[in-house]
Amino acid sequence: MSAPLLHWLYGDLHTHCEDPALAAAYLEGMGGRLDFAALTNHAQKPALGEQAEVVARMRALLPGLLLFSGLEWNTPTGGHACLVFPPSPREHEHVSAFARAFDRLIAGSNPAVPEALTFLAALPPAERPLLFINHPAPGQWSPQHLDLYLRADQAGLLAGIEAVHGHQTRDLVLALDPLTYPGAAPGGLADHVYAQGRPFSLLASADFHIHKQRLKPDYAPGVFNHLRAGVPPGRRDWPDLFAALRQGRTCAAQGHWLELRDFRVDQARLGDTWASSEKGALHLELEAGEDLESLDLIGQFSRAQAPAMLHSFGPQPAGDVHRSLPVPARAQGFVRLRALAARRERPWPGQRGLRLFLSSAILLEGR
Repeated sequence: MSAPLLHWLYGDLHTHCEDPALAAAYLEGMGGRLDFAALTNHAQKPALGEQAEVVARMRALLPGLLLFSGLEWNTPTGGHACLVFPPSPREHEHVSAFARAFDRLIAGSNPAVPEALTFLAALPPAERPLLFINHPAPGQWSPQHLDLYLRADQAGLLAGIEAVHGHQTRDLVLALDPLTYPGAAPGGLADHVYAQGRPFSLLASADFHIHKQRLKPDYAPGVFNHLRAGVPPGRRDWPDLFAALRQGRTCAAQGHWLELRDFRVDQARLGDTWASSEKGALHLELEAGEDLESLDLIGQFSRAQAPAMLHSFGPQPAGDVHRSLPVPARAQGFVRLRALAARRERPWPGQRGLRLFLSSAILLEGR
């Protein structure tokens, strides 16, 4: 009997609003695009001290949106990461306390990785945040950095990584090659985690700054980069969402031109572990709103081989796409999906460029 299909919730867990007067403008159009979002201001800016008030106002203005309070953490190792806290009476207390204690740009803090993650793990389980690696541009994060956080993480806090860069209309970002971007490149940072047999979510975020739109217009949350999290049908509360993100049941999408209907190895879906001594069968079903330049599978069937392109189905026409692939008996590693749109057009005010759709991984533990 087939496992139930996932229901996709759309969201963005990396956004900023540093002016309380722009709360309504931040939400404009969001209700029609997203199911959830997180406000993740920086610790070194006054906006973090006003975030509780801003989040409360936004929740009142758009109650149908799951809105979370968080922090863009200036980490001890130099890069950025997002902490997203579940709703609770103490959510803003946790944000502030963590920033004061462990953000490297706050005077008097102790920016040490083990101590920071131990602090978070000591919170009640229902109040522990999700931790995501932000914009891992070349040179900012490394496999050694990830291993440091994974070793220190005893509570399953580190849940994923951004697969593509935010600030989608900036010239420096447009100059980056999304196919070799370290987060989701074949053999990149996400694959480093998957190769260890750990679920890991791939994200796409706008890194939207509503207060900077007069200086440089950018896509608002959900217009282009966005995250899709797979939850059981009929469920959309934050515990279901957080469970999906911790389990790696996500897709990172640039635009709205592809719908993933089914992706599994036998009955193992995204975030699951397939374990069998027999041959398996990978099943893929999607609806493409336009022609695809390529449809690829990335991963490894043996840990003796480095993660790489496993198979390309090649160009695909718009419409319903059904594909399958045998999985070797006792395969060990993972498999994930990458699709490229054939057209290069992006919404205004962006320039032409690749548009990707990426899934997180199905883990393979052949016995």
